[in-house]
Amino acid sequence: MRSLISFCLLATVFAAVSAKMQNVTVTGITVCQKKRQANVKVELWDRDTLDPNDLLSTIYTTSEGEFTITGGEDEVGKIEPFIRITHSCHANKGCQRVGDYVVPQDKIDGIYDMTYVTLDIIVHKEKEKCS
Repeated sequence: MRSLISFCLLATVFAAVSAKMQNVTVTGITVCQKKRQANVKVELWDRDTLDPNDLLSTIYTTSEGEFTITGGEDEVGKIEPFIRITHSCHANKGCQRVGDYVVPQDKIDGIYDMTYVTLDIIVHKEKEKCS
């Protein structure tokens, strides 16, 4: 029993020591029907396998639909960042569409420029939330 506790303690210490801070910055412009979309919610998340995903940062687009969001996480392996955008472009009345966009792994510790994010397009596994 002592050896199991010692092993778990040693593994925890090793994981804490080997974790490193990883950051990512994502920029873009949200558009719907070729018009820039103001006040769109943009969240930066880190996808986790064994525990709930980590919210790294939340912002809203400017009056011109522009956003720059930055976040970081201490992880042993590579972070798996993604952007979650909540908007009402082509949503049913009283509802909002929620879509996730993967951030490429080669953009970790760098900048990912999404340029124009066309909200007209339904993304894979998109959801609609209604109040």
